[in-house]
Amino acid sequence: MDTSKSVLIAYYSLTGNTARVATDLAARLGADLESIQDKGHGAGALGQLAAAFDAWRKAPAHIGELQRNPTQYAITVIGTPVWTWQMTPAVRAYLKEARGRIHNVAFFVTSGDTDVRKILPSLEAQAGIKSIASAGFNARELNEAATYEAKLAAFAEEITSAVRAARRVA
Repeated sequence: MDTSKSVLIAYYSLTGNTARVATDLAARLGADLESIQDKGHGAGALGQLAAAFDAWRKAPAHIGELQRNPTQYAITVIGTPVWTWQMTPAVRAYLKEARGRIHNVAFFVTSGDTDVRKILPSLEAQAGIKSIASAGFNARELNEAATYEAKLAAFAEEITSAVRAARRVA
């Protein structure tokens, strides 16, 4: 397994919540970041409506060129907002493109109130691999500093433990 680096965090964010979690997690883990760009849906209300409709119908987006190769990382952490109880079209496209090139995967979601366990099976199915860790950050948790920090720290520790285990196997 070619894992010259430890952790890649790939994420899509429209409102900044998922970007916040990705950036904070990357700082804790010393991880590289990959911001997934949705080239198929425009900005504004109509673009958001079209993207939400595509999430509901499980259609992938047209995404921008990726800058990082997941095969070079022990673990790829993928973050997505939850739209209509689904992953975003951009993350669906990323997982389709990265399928078979991810050694280990962890997922996090941001949402109004959707539990990560409700969306995890579809994320794992799209990735073609079971996750080693997962976390969900709802709107309340994102706004309560102590709760957010505790949840972020626990998720980071879960990933760190998985990195150590992956290194022992490699």
